[in-house]
Amino acid sequence: MTERADQDPFSTPAMLRQLAVGYLAGADPRTPLASPLFAALAGLPPLLIQVGTADLLLSDSERLAAAAADAGADVILEIGEGLPHVYQLLLGTPEAAGATAQIGEFLRARVP
Repeated sequence: MTERADQDPFSTPAMLRQLAVGYLAGADPRTPLASPLFAALAGLPPLLIQVGTADLLLSDSERLAAAAADAGADVILEIGEGLPHVYQLLLGTPEAAGATAQIGEFLRARVP
């Protein structure tokens, strides 16, 4: 979480740690219910993971995609150059529009 601390305009390591403390409520952060990085991933449905190169969680996204693929999941990892955490919410930007279009294509191809 520190490699991109100077690039992500939304997330900071301190903020993510604070959110994790609230979310975990004392639970072990390595429990599979807290993080899919520590879960058995066999049987997952298809995954679309969108992350930017300026996102503090890029390396976690890459690790999740690799672990899911190793477990046999159909995984698409899209990495947007220079984009921050949750760039899909930046309404009115071509990056958010493109990400939303990709999400729609992903779902239309997989949901009957």
